[in-house]
Amino acid sequence: MSDVTVTVIIPVYNAADFLDECLESIARQSLGFERVEVVAVNDGSTDAGGAVLDGWAERHPNVRVVHQSNSGAPGGPRNRGMDMARGEFLFFADPDDYLGPDALRRMVEIAERNDSDVVLGRIRGVGRGAPTEPFAATVDRGDVWSTRAMFSLTPQKLFRRSLVVEHGLRFAEGVRLAEEQPFIVPAYLRARAISVVADYDCYYLVDREGFAHLTKQQPPAESFYSAVRAALGSIVELTEPGERRNELLVRFAKVELMAKFGPNYHRWPSAEHQESYARIAGEVLREFIPQEVMTGFSPLVQLRARLLREGGRIDELLSLSRHDSLAWAELEPGPDALEWLDGGRRAALLVRSSHYRGTGSRRVRHSVALRHADGYEVLIPVGRATPTDDPLTARVVLDPLGLHRYAHRPGRWDILLRVTADDGRGSHDVPVLLPAPDGGGKRHPLPDRARAKRLYAHGVRPMAARLAQRPDGRVVLVAVDWRAVARKVRKRLRRR
Repeated sequence: MSDVTVTVIIPVYNAADFLDECLESIARQSLGFERVEVVAVNDGSTDAGGAVLDGWAERHPNVRVVHQSNSGAPGGPRNRGMDMARGEFLFFADPDDYLGPDALRRMVEIAERNDSDVVLGRIRGVGRGAPTEPFAATVDRGDVWSTRAMFSLTPQKLFRRSLVVEHGLRFAEGVRLAEEQPFIVPAYLRARAISVVADYDCYYLVDREGFAHLTKQQPPAESFYSAVRAALGSIVELTEPGERRNELLVRFAKVELMAKFGPNYHRWPSAEHQESYARIAGEVLREFIPQEVMTGFSPLVQLRARLLREGGRIDELLSLSRHDSLAWAELEPGPDALEWLDGGRRAALLVRSSHYRGTGSRRVRHSVALRHADGYEVLIPVGRATPTDDPLTARVVLDPLGLHRYAHRPGRWDILLRVTADDGRGSHDVPVLLPAPDGGGKRHPLPDRARAKRLYAHGVRPMAARLAQRPDGRVVLVAVDWRAVARKVRKRLRRR
């Protein structure tokens, strides 16, 4: 077949249910199916995908199919497809996605008009996220900086084949995530021009129920960061040190490094996985990411970067992960969360809070919220907390025995430490909780002194209050109106 304008390369593995939709979208291209060839590499599928591809190849001479043993990742099949390609341009599609009918024509025309080597066509997410930053506006002739192309590193783009051949660009093989980066990053940097089609949905990135998207998986840290290192190596090789290089590195610091240790990091099932990612990410940070690249990130992200640079301090990283992007406060986990002082008269709480970041406890207000079972609440100020060696933890001392003076109604009162940022951006309640020995088992009991009754008067009503322990370990204040008790006793005596 001669005069092929675009070769569409599709790595296929167990996608039989979606292949027809993908291939139909290519056959319906307004560019003309006669100007397109499809190279589909069946990567050892165990479903009917191979038969679907063979059926298309029998009906359409411009559909070429290769069957091979499973390679475990899409990089190898894409490389094999490139070796077979005859088109002036290459486009990479995945078998569970599809193209807009005018996609290839628009991308080819803007490439030919501007001598562009790479074209980004707007990607539309269907049930999943899709990059948006590079598609703010159509760009006829730009570069990796003006197009913000580095914020779209998925392979679903148009590449001039001569660029790929001249520079020997290849996908990483055997890598299940980021395998496209060693191909795309140098392509961006070596391209004579990069164009963007932002006014048309060229490609539909689909979340298919039951389909094992590699983007949802967490590959071994060694293989993942080997591909990332290759991409970062291209940036270092092809750019000069300074602001422009750092602008490109921001994306890698944000996505490939810091985002890995966000709110899901502590949920990873393998401690070995957590440790290997932290260790290797720290190595990559030290090797490729200058400190000034991190200055634009939030204090939390900068703290995480420091922990990674210092060798991946796992406990602190896991703690940050549990509360990433959340406004939060809680008792420090473990048996030291609460300590009774003066024989049980006062209580010292170890509190973890995002409000302590950067300023410690100096710009944080603490108070006790004494909350009645009916919702009525009394707020009692507490003195400043004492910082600890942990930048997210402070020590707060309470006088729970003095709280009875504020219990103006009989019944149970919850005792909550309220942590409030001085800027007013957050206020969070921490229950006073009796810790369990070694973090589990039966809760520590209240000291005898703390359980003793305190007599007082509210107005002319005689009252008594004592601290009590709920089954979940929470410390509560129980207040009793003795006059009401006396009336109940008299009524019962009369009935007799």
